[in-house]
Amino acid sequence: MGSATLPVHRTVDSVSNLIKPLIRPWYSQLVLQPSVKLLLETVSVEQAYGSAHPKHALPKETIATPEVAAMPPFDQPFAYLRGETYTTGAIYSTVVENVLFEPGNGVVLTPSRRILAESIYPHMDLITVAGAFLNKSFIRRKFLEAPVETIPGYSSIYQGLPNGYYHKIIDLVPRCFLLNDPAYAQIDEIKLLYAEPLAEVEDLMVPKIVPSHVKRVKLEPGRLYRLEKLILPTFLTQFGSGYLPAAYIQKLRETFLPKRPAKKCHRIYISRAKSASGQKKRHILNEPELFAALEKFGFKRYCLEDYSLTEKIELFYDAETVVGAYGGGLTHILFAEHINVLELQIMAKMQTYYYYLNKALGHNFRFICADKANNRENFSVNIPEVVKILEEWHAGAMV
Repeated sequence: MGSATLPVHRTVDSVSNLIKPLIRPWYSQLVLQPSVKLLLETVSVEQAYGSAHPKHALPKETIATPEVAAMPPFDQPFAYLRGETYTTGAIYSTVVENVLFEPGNGVVLTPSRRILAESIYPHMDLITVAGAFLNKSFIRRKFLEAPVETIPGYSSIYQGLPNGYYHKIIDLVPRCFLLNDPAYAQIDEIKLLYAEPLAEVEDLMVPKIVPSHVKRVKLEPGRLYRLEKLILPTFLTQFGSGYLPAAYIQKLRETFLPKRPAKKCHRIYISRAKSASGQKKRHILNEPELFAALEKFGFKRYCLEDYSLTEKIELFYDAETVVGAYGGGLTHILFAEHINVLELQIMAKMQTYYYYLNKALGHNFRFICADKANNRENFSVNIPEVVKILEEWHAGAMV
């Protein structure tokens, strides 16, 4: 009887894999696009304030991405990234006056209550936008609520959506870096606005990234505030891309990495065994067999929930090779120097965040895809493929 259940599960997965790509374009066109256009009208700083409005920008960076040609199809929201090169988006900060701010979502509204596009993660797909903002509480707040308080002087922001672990480290916290622009050095005090709960990464990283005249100020989520003068930072990254500009990576390395040579002594397998156990949270179903193969190459298993961020920085700084499932644990390759990274992906389509992050960091990156319909599933790993890649990297080094 037990052997009959496996084909049933595979049939359900196969049907799901077939139907979801067919439904998504129609749902987006007929439901999401009209709703977003009507209720979530956005306007750029240039459109709202004119093309001459001052901006303080980082130079754009373009890198070659030859590996893309041999990759599986990109998941649809990331299709815009597919190409022979990658160029960073417009990265800048600018001062806007008399705007409204909603801390829970990080959204900035013009006095006429249109959303400033620069306050939303660039290229975020419609389904994600709708899930975040097309709800009664946000729509009521956007159109009807009065601000509860005016924040005088200069302020700035960094929190927003999406706000998972990866996004906090790679997308949100780096926005603070733009406050180091010389244009803001003569301001006596800049209030950096935030809402709780603060994650460990925010508590540790933000104070060390911002200049000394920046003071953190707590606001209530789910309320509207009027900001007298907002230094509005764009995102340094884009939806689907963890590529961070060179100036930020240099700042991060100077600020957070140990002041000693990397030992290159750790072969790290990131386990998700403690991640919401029993739920569909990218658990590797054949992890015991996978780790048995990894152990032969000298890997140790790490559940990163057991470590502080400071401990994880030390661990990954001394890494030689990292293997892990698509998810927040891989974010810590940010604190390593020129290592091997093998990403175990859930879907048959390419998830691109870590590919572009690795391009920015200069790591040697490989990936293996499974066959699931979405990136929240539990999945099995093709162990012979893993072994083949590790043999290429560590020939003669099996223990």
